Amino acid sequence: MFSNIQQAVAFFDGLEPYLKSRIMGQNHVIEAITEKLRYWFLSINAPDRPTVFFFLGSTGTGKTEVVRELTGYLFRNPEKLLRVDMSEFGNTAGEDVGRKLLGSSVSSPGRLYDFLEKHRQGAILYDEFEKANPEIAKYMLQQIDAGRVTLWNNKTYDISRFLLFFTSNIGAEIFQGNTHLSMERKVSAALQRLNDQFGMPEFVARFGKFNYGIFAFNSLTPDILRKITRKFIDDKLRYFKNVREHAKKEFLTPPNLIVTEYSDDLVEYALQQTNTVRNGAREIRDIVDRMLNGVYNQALNDNPTGEDMTVRIEIDSNGFPAVRRC
Repeated sequence: MFSNIQQAVAFFDGLEPYLKSRIMGQNHVIEAITEKLRYWFLSINAPDRPTVFFFLGSTGTGKTEVVRELTGYLFRNPEKLLRVDMSEFGNTAGEDVGRKLLGSSVSSPGRLYDFLEKHRQGAILYDEFEKANPEIAKYMLQQIDAGRVTLWNNKTYDISRFLLFFTSNIGAEIFQGNTHLSMERKVSAALQRLNDQFGMPEFVARFGKFNYGIFAFNSLTPDILRKITRKFIDDKLRYFKNVREHAKKEFLTPPNLIVTEYSDDLVEYALQQTNTVRNGAREIRDIVDRMLNGVYNQALNDNPTGEDMTVRIEIDSNGFPAVRRC
């Protein structure tokens, strides 16, 4: 992929500013993550074990998004990331958690089989780990310690060059409040809950120290939430500006929508559609998408000729987003 070490290092050095441009309010985490990733990238970390990360924090603070963005940057291939929703391995799974993960037959190959058959390097995200049955921890411990996984077909797969990510919303209220506590104290309290739930302190211990293997995401302030909302709006409007080139044309060739400006009220309107205290930024992207799709549809209905449209967006007297032709 790279012709020399300088080119490779220059590529990796672009990761931190890239993540900071995509993820807001978590610069402290991004800096710590990229420090650890550098040693994986340079192949100077433990050669026989995967590189592991445990992300803690409230819902909607960017934990899953960081994983998506950094693996997209490093591997340039979305198929190199396997996301495993740990609610699939909840208490109702009981003793079947191992079979659900590792498989038991051709017809029930488990969550890892297809991914490990295709890829010799990549990332696995075990998302919302606190929702899993406690039995799952011993399987995770094997992956972290051994750097390999044996599946239903008795084939052993080397995962020593994989990145393993674990996220958890456990103790969300600890991170949202308790301003008198340091982040390290909050992390310690959340980890104690994980230990109590899974009954395997050695599992949590494998992730190492706070800010090197265990990372805590800040709750998002109102200003950060407004910036995130504005970013989602700007991203969508850039798409609308060239929708004619991007869209599938089985039904029609859509006109482009050029938005010259939008009011600050549009940002506030989007934020009012969700409980950001409870959900953080989790729902904002979908809310913005639905809101602006409605705006585009309104502009299209007012445009019988099908020509490109130039408009501004504002909140009308009834309190709803509306377009005004320029």
